[in-house]
Amino acid sequence: MIIYFAGHGINVGWSEYWLLSDAINDANAAVNLKASEERARHCGVPHVVFISDACRSAAAGIQAQGIMGSTIFGNPKAVGPEMEVDLFFATLVGDPALEIKDPAVAAQTFQAVYTEALLEVLRGQHPVVTVPDTIVGGNVVRPWPLKKFLAKELPIRVFQATSGPNPRSQQPDARIGSNPDAWISVIPTLSVGSPPPTFAGPPSADAQEHSELAVVAADRTTVATRSILAEDGLQLESVLSSMPMSEFTNRHELDIFSRQNRQFRDDARSISRPFGPLHMETRCGFKIRGARIVKCTGSMSSGVFDDGTGVHAVVPEHSACSYLLEFENGTGAFLPAIGGFLTSLTFEAHQLVDVAYEPSEYTARWSEFNSRADDIRALRATIAAATRMGTFRLEGDDAALLARRMQLAKGIDPSLALYAAHAYRDQGNRGRIHEMAGFMQNDLGFCPFDIALLSGQLDENLDDPFRRKVFPFLPMLTQSWALLPAYDVRLAEGLENISRHVLPNSLWTLLNPDGVRLVADVLQKGKVQ
Repeated sequence: MIIYFAGHGINVGWSEYWLLSDAINDANAAVNLKASEERARHCGVPHVVFISDACRSAAAGIQAQGIMGSTIFGNPKAVGPEMEVDLFFATLVGDPALEIKDPAVAAQTFQAVYTEALLEVLRGQHPVVTVPDTIVGGNVVRPWPLKKFLAKELPIRVFQATSGPNPRSQQPDARIGSNPDAWISVIPTLSVGSPPPTFAGPPSADAQEHSELAVVAADRTTVATRSILAEDGLQLESVLSSMPMSEFTNRHELDIFSRQNRQFRDDARSISRPFGPLHMETRCGFKIRGARIVKCTGSMSSGVFDDGTGVHAVVPEHSACSYLLEFENGTGAFLPAIGGFLTSLTFEAHQLVDVAYEPSEYTARWSEFNSRADDIRALRATIAAATRMGTFRLEGDDAALLARRMQLAKGIDPSLALYAAHAYRDQGNRGRIHEMAGFMQNDLGFCPFDIALLSGQLDENLDDPFRRKVFPFLPMLTQSWALLPAYDVRLAEGLENISRHVLPNSLWTLLNPDGVRLVADVLQKGKVQ
């Protein structure tokens, strides 16, 4: 099944929404793509392909940020193996999908460049992408070659079509979850080799260089994570210093890829730097940089110290407690404190960009963590920076190895387990998420909400024994919110509309002042633990 959409799209909380005609006035007149993808995995169709020729720009304005969206698929019971799902995007997270005026036709005629290139391939006009398939009995287009072709071809077309004083760029994206034998188009033999229509003439040398730079920039995550996780233990600084920065973009005043790489470097460097105390008297608590805590509320005792940069929490080992942290600008975060761990929060430009759990010094886990601290911090910083740019995923031959090594750190940095769970979800590997959920419950005494959600173990029953071991009672990563409708998860009474109060541009869940008041009220009434 191929599901194609061309139109208006936005990104809210690192999740895609396709906007239908009345979306701004009706919060549900939109498609929640992430939730639809999740349900597609159990729809009974062996291979589902989503193709999105739509913008992925951040939502502008309160109305757009409040869009909830609906799912394309119903809510089938999750039985048997998951179906294969591929997603093709016309652009990267945060960027528009361009329509470009065609000078060869009427003045008001525009072409959707991504769709044009895609259709050419699916019609067999680029033989380099087609391969023979003896089972199908013809030539086919497979997802992986299509992804690679579009990644190289689209930047060339957009660059040449907009060449001049203000050239533009567009880098497509794709998440391939199907097996290598999957195909999405069968090409009649006579069609193979038909010349593709020319959009802007043969690619110039500058356009070719632009395309190569675009591919390298888009692949920054894979290169960085593989380097940091390599057995030789490369340091983060050496990895980031080796990332390409091209003079080409400076010559043409089109420095988007250099700026992307620079932003990626800066984010990873700032997040990886440790700060604050290594231990507290209570062996549990929070420390913060880039903001100040004015109030901390939870069912167990706590106390703010050092002018709002730290919080003591009294949580026994092998257990957790949810705390509402309120900041001086009125926003708040709702996070678990874990017995024996210090939780580090990093803010940049009023957004919560990193949450890290590290064992408190002098605890049983400290020695193992300390021996790997630099590598773990580098890995977490790289993943957090890449997730902010919408480019983090585990693909190719090293995917299973990288995800597994992330998972192995879950006992000494549980925040890595949340990133690993989303990576496993993209791969359709629900078994690994179940494994993590069970391990963390046994090892730490609780299971993070996001991992319980992705493992499919949350449902409408708030009194289920497993749910009593889930902390906090809301998603920790912002991208997890879009998946709540896919599982029909019921939140505590009074929090039914809390998702409307989640700030969309924060990587980790950050509530606006109204959201803080809602959670504080629920906590005060003792409706949740």
